[in-house]
Amino acid sequence: MKYNQYAYVETDYQTQVKELLNIKFLPANFEQLTFSELLTTMVANVLAEVNPQDEDARKVKLTEFAVSSNQNLTAFLTNKPEKISVEQFYNVALQLLGYHVQYDYDLANPVKFMKKQALPTVSQIDNSTDLIAAFYRLLNTRTKNGQILLDVMAGKGYFYDRRNELPQNEFVLFNGKSQPVFDTSKVIREVVYVECDLDTDGDGHPDLLQTTIFRPSESAKMPVPALYTADPYFGGVIANEKRNHSVDENLTDATIWSNPQYQPANHIKAKAPTSSNTDANPATERALNKAPYTLNEYMLARGFASVVAGAIGTRGSDGLRITGGPEETESAKAVIEWLHGDRIAYTDRTRKHETKANWCNGNIGMTGRSYLGTLQIALATTGVAGLKTIVSEAAISSWYDYYREHGLVIAPEACQGEDLDMLAETCQSNLWDAGDYLKIKPKYDEMQKTLLAKADRLTGQYSDFWDVRNYRHHTDQIKCSWISVHGLNDWNVKPKNVYKIWQKVKNLPIEHHLFLHQGPHYNMNNLVSIDFTDLMNLWFVHELLGIENQAYKQWPQVMIQDNLEADTWHQEQDWSNDCGHESTYYPTDDGQLQKDGNGQKQLTFTDVGGKEFKKAKISENDWQNQFISGAKKWAKASLRFSTEEFIHPVTIVGRPTVKIRVSSNLNKGQLSVALVELGERKRLTPTPRLIMPGGQELGYRFGTDTLQEFMPDKVTPAKLITKGHMNLQNYADLKKSRAIEANQFYDLEFQLQPTYYKLPVQSRLCLIIYSTDQGMTKRPLEDTTYTVDLTQTEIRFNQQS
Repeated sequence: MKYNQYAYVETDYQTQVKELLNIKFLPANFEQLTFSELLTTMVANVLAEVNPQDEDARKVKLTEFAVSSNQNLTAFLTNKPEKISVEQFYNVALQLLGYHVQYDYDLANPVKFMKKQALPTVSQIDNSTDLIAAFYRLLNTRTKNGQILLDVMAGKGYFYDRRNELPQNEFVLFNGKSQPVFDTSKVIREVVYVECDLDTDGDGHPDLLQTTIFRPSESAKMPVPALYTADPYFGGVIANEKRNHSVDENLTDATIWSNPQYQPANHIKAKAPTSSNTDANPATERALNKAPYTLNEYMLARGFASVVAGAIGTRGSDGLRITGGPEETESAKAVIEWLHGDRIAYTDRTRKHETKANWCNGNIGMTGRSYLGTLQIALATTGVAGLKTIVSEAAISSWYDYYREHGLVIAPEACQGEDLDMLAETCQSNLWDAGDYLKIKPKYDEMQKTLLAKADRLTGQYSDFWDVRNYRHHTDQIKCSWISVHGLNDWNVKPKNVYKIWQKVKNLPIEHHLFLHQGPHYNMNNLVSIDFTDLMNLWFVHELLGIENQAYKQWPQVMIQDNLEADTWHQEQDWSNDCGHESTYYPTDDGQLQKDGNGQKQLTFTDVGGKEFKKAKISENDWQNQFISGAKKWAKASLRFSTEEFIHPVTIVGRPTVKIRVSSNLNKGQLSVALVELGERKRLTPTPRLIMPGGQELGYRFGTDTLQEFMPDKVTPAKLITKGHMNLQNYADLKKSRAIEANQFYDLEFQLQPTYYKLPVQSRLCLIIYSTDQGMTKRPLEDTTYTVDLTQTEIRFNQQS
């Protein structure tokens, strides 16, 4: 497994010396030391678990390291060497990086192992200058636990033991990144109540929003940036899966659609903040919860405050959850306005004592995944002052694209029957407090009915109600820099969400980057194959501290993890249908999928909805695995066409488009299409495999994270590449239904979810046309017969060879 490293900033020797002196790794009198004395000192300094004041303990530890198969480091140093060979140095270096002789590498050839792991090496170490440069690079090299060596040292107490020697109340930078010099044993944990301009509960008062802050104690004497996570789950979640809507129902004639309208909540002007920065009171309520994201904890140890708020309707806050609506955006934005000094907050819900974020330097970044990443997109599109950057993971850019698709009700993966109202219930955690329950419950019940009615589960059509939940309409307001992270196998927040907003963001005059990993609905900050946390450290230092550290030049705009080799990351300039060249494939009468020659027949299949699925009593995931693999029980309700084996690898890029001429024996219908890779081979694990549970220290005695990565797994016969769904009644307009007649052919054209997928040699591409997707669509109770005219059916996509 290669430990790719993109966050290392090339640095000249003079700067290296300055930084090494600054962190007290290089002694002030280093120019007077002999080569062997300097080598002894720097190796001993890496051993941060030993008291730096105990020279005897430091020196005796050197006997634990070998420079070759017949000599330990102490014996080597006894001869007072004036240089060290590259092999000898990297034998010691690998041990310092956490690797083990014989188990991980051979003392006879350490450089070969370094190259295998993609670990950097120098070409010679013939003098003290070479040695210093080699150690500078080594401190910035990723260790066996995935972190750079200096991070590992920090977790053992390196900076803690030197706290009195380091600059006080200052950020300490090394290779462009902030170091954990802040005292994590004294983190200030407090709660304030931000006032917004909404009155969603209708009590005549502006809603108060409980906001939780974790900040370095040093922020009392120096301003620090804030990493804000808008987290509707932070106050707790109300789990009530039994109330998810039934999907075992027949499709409805979509022409009954009535375009439900958006109705805004009540607004009421909040009090303006006082002008004096000194006219403020300290917070009086202590934070009890923990920050929801380890990246925030990691950066907290490095001087960046972590701020979390669930906003309206969550525990400790006023109001109602209005999933995806402008009110949700407005309430979450109020927290940024307070951090920037533009809005009032109170020490408690009495509204008597104003408190200010005097500790914040006014620069705010945002982090978080899923709903937490979604609200980042929402806030970025407001252009709110103070928001400098977002790192949005697995985020929704249009709520219609989360719960609907091409005129159909479509569930997120593993969430059949969920909808806007159910998600609102999940996050309405202020119902947990009995006093709030008495106040909120009647309004909440009313809101639930409104959300259910306007979301329109009967037809699944686009409407004005969904339109206001499309953040992509407002990308022209984005002023902050932008990082999107998404899993190419995310069937919860499907890749269309990130793809569509990327097509807009990439054209804006802002710095923008995209990471696509091989996971489902996952973070990527602790993957082995990429130093994402270090990249974000570099990024936040640049964006929130305003320090030029080459962050914009360190990696390309698009980074895509390979689906065959997880430690390969493709460096691209874009992800779109403009990449590669277009290929068209046609299904034929004999079940082939080929580049030339349409089929001439009309082929028929009968869909039985969810009847067989319910009898089988298997999970939706098991159904999908059996279905794409061609199990006879499920394949009979579909048409399947496959190519010959590929003799060269082919990569599908962007959004495949399918054209199908189809009829239904009813005056309604739903069509699903899947692209599948066929071939018996080992594929990557669907989720990352845990490699070192709790193996990464976030700071000195300040929590841990787990190293993980996608790994080659068991042999499987097939892998879903992408899929899509469409209501037959939207044949003429994806946003408006039309009446259709039974047994009448209609031409459908729609795009599947975007992808970046490499088909290896000897694999085959399979096109599956079917109707009911047991995990996502409604599961009708009636049989429906579909006929596909192959003369007017094709699939086209862009590919790279």
